[in-house]
Amino acid sequence: MTSKYDYEFNVDYGNVFNVKYYLAENTKIVNKRVFPPHVDDALEIYILLEGDASFSIENHVYKLSPMDVVITKPNQVHNCILNSNTSHKHACFWFKPDKSFLYKKFLEMKTQVISPTREDGLKLQEIIIKIGKLTTNSDDLTRFSLFISLIEIISNNVNLNTINEVIPNILKDILYDLNENFTTINSLDYLTKKYNVSSSTLNRLFNDNLQTSPKLFLETKRLAHSRKLLREGYSVMDACMKSGFPDYSNYIRLFKKRFNITPNQYKNQK
Repeated sequence: MTSKYDYEFNVDYGNVFNVKYYLAENTKIVNKRVFPPHVDDALEIYILLEGDASFSIENHVYKLSPMDVVITKPNQVHNCILNSNTSHKHACFWFKPDKSFLYKKFLEMKTQVISPTREDGLKLQEIIIKIGKLTTNSDDLTRFSLFISLIEIISNNVNLNTINEVIPNILKDILYDLNENFTTINSLDYLTKKYNVSSSTLNRLFNDNLQTSPKLFLETKRLAHSRKLLREGYSVMDACMKSGFPDYSNYIRLFKKRFNITPNQYKNQK
């Protein structure tokens, strides 16, 4: 005798799914810039819709084309780079990956930037337009369906069309070194000596490829790490020292200058 129900599948909507997002649809030309490196507790999906942009994740930098998708895992240092005076139309989504059910591919992927097929790129554009029309009165099922469709399309393109990095190998090695040792590197002389380059060459490598200086890159890497530690419950002093800042008062000053808030205020935020 055949069973009435051959399969059963349950999804706990409340616990499995949570998303925050914004859509930047303004096509106004903005000056080239580097957004400060930062970390998130969530899984971030960034989609470039229009503009001349690159994206840095830890020690990797990728040149993007419209409809390319960037996947950033929780607690990875990342930032966007506008390579020229350009429009910057994009979409950003933050998902809380409390369960691996929806995000398994994203959490396991090695190359974190993908270029969807032309057909799937058009589907993503259509979904983003529909998401942009959602209001507080929109039906929950409609919302859920749109975001699940977005995840499904992107997931289907993982490991299908990956993007290669476009930075010189020597800079790639330097970024890897900084990523591994930023808490112990006391001077940029460490990099010039180890990689046999002059200070001017080191600065040019960073400016040409990342639109920033090695000093600022190292500083922001440490600040981003200290924010992660503060969220994890470390004291301000411990966050300072464990992030590689040799001077406590200078750390407080830099943190407040960068984030318009003191480390202690940040630590005590709800």
